Amino acid sequence: MENDTTHKGDFPHGTAGTNFPGIQDSAPKTGPLTGTHVYAAGIVSNTVSVVDPRSHALVASVDAGINPFGIARTPDGRKLYISNSGAGDVSVFDTTKGRIVTAVTVGLYPHGVATAPDGAYVYVADTGPDPGPDGSRSLSVIDTTTDKVCDTWRTGLAPRCVAPSPDGRTLYVTCTDGLSVVDTEDGGTRRTLAGQGRAGGVAAHPDGRRVYVVDTRQDTLSVIDSRSLRVSLRVSVGRSPWQVAVSPDGARVYVTCANDDTVTVLDATGERIATVRVKHIPTAVIAVGDTVWVSTNASSTLDAIDAKTLKVVGSTPLGLATSPSGLALA
Repeated sequence: MENDTTHKGDFPHGTAGTNFPGIQDSAPKTGPLTGTHVYAAGIVSNTVSVVDPRSHALVASVDAGINPFGIARTPDGRKLYISNSGAGDVSVFDTTKGRIVTAVTVGLYPHGVATAPDGAYVYVADTGPDPGPDGSRSLSVIDTTTDKVCDTWRTGLAPRCVAPSPDGRTLYVTCTDGLSVVDTEDGGTRRTLAGQGRAGGVAAHPDGRRVYVVDTRQDTLSVIDSRSLRVSLRVSVGRSPWQVAVSPDGARVYVTCANDDTVTVLDATGERIATVRVKHIPTAVIAVGDTVWVSTNASSTLDAIDAKTLKVVGSTPLGLATSPSGLALA
């Protein structure tokens, strides 16, 4: 049975492409960080916002690259890899120093980024400027020991989002022409699932048996059997679903729906449980412990949903023109 949980409040409005100094004025821009924080990439402000997950306070705003989009953390939480979608590089953020320490040159206009389960590699979707037949078909592989690109793999057209399997042997890449299933041993594409992805989010279940793929154009979430690579279920969610995350215990799946300001909550099989209303245009989502963190692109907030009650328990303003996208907790 579905439960509609609403979080009321006015939505602040940012202006894309405008230099808004509010976030820089409200928090320190650099310095050592201690403890665990939530990091949000500000695609318009060119910053990374740092939020205390306990107090929901904005504690820092750090200069990043050009239009930072995705964030992936190493297993030990000491480094974050931030794709700069307005450039051809990935920033490496040292969480102990609270700053970016280097940048790695990758392909054009990188978006999705993910870390291998063992932390040895980072996979970067080189989306490129053109989703047409002459567009990018590459994925950059970064060695986390050297912070250099060690390989480039061929994928489907205009790769957007990436997710590794729990055992690290497979990489799922959403592309405009389908879902590329990549073997991480040699970088070869095992299969392309046509009609899947449409440049939407992707996530693997912790047990490795299911893969969840967002279709932004069709307003659906596909549940794919990872062994047969067949769609076992396609379920309708909210309008313009953007990203998907699975809870650490694998019990729940969360989908941000950008055009109706909601998060659709499902069980592992794809059955709808609830709809949670958040602020304006939710994009990224991560589920850690008892909290589901959601970035809202237009409201420029970091919203926190209690995973037990499915109610919004915090909303942190990040600055009117931050437009956060990717999230990580480290």
